[in-house]
Amino acid sequence: MNRRQFIATAAVGIGMAASAFADGSTTIPFETFDSYFVINKIKPEKGKNCMFGVCTTREQFDAMFHPAAIMFAKQKFVAEDYFKNCVILYWIEWGNTPWDYTVQSVEQSDSGLVVKYTREGEPSETAYFAPILLVGVKKTALSADGKVAFQLKGK
Repeated sequence: MNRRQFIATAAVGIGMAASAFADGSTTIPFETFDSYFVINKIKPEKGKNCMFGVCTTREQFDAMFHPAAIMFAKQKFVAEDYFKNCVILYWIEWGNTPWDYTVQSVEQSDSGLVVKYTREGEPSETAYFAPILLVGVKKTALSADGKVAFQLKGK
């Protein structure tokens, strides 16, 4: 597996398989949330600089992320009942760059969901960051085994 593609398997307890398509994948609807920060007690595994997975409940989500006040920006928060029909796919990347993520697409394939994204940012010499990418999709988009991949595309 190369550095640009990471695959996470999350136990989601959904007994619904992904639909099969002629080309093996299809684009699915998604939404992003950027009014959150990762809670300080969440850290990557030793020797790694990223963490990823799926939040299937409000409790899981609240244990990892906290609302962030952003001045002069319209806030978009996850609704209280969001997890009845949806899940949040997350990517956290610790380091000296405050990445600005843009999701190009979320695709459903035989091997699970693939979130294709780009990132831009300028490294800092004095600060350490934990930027996050939060992507919401319908629960029915996940395969029974809950496999999710985040794939960095381009710059």
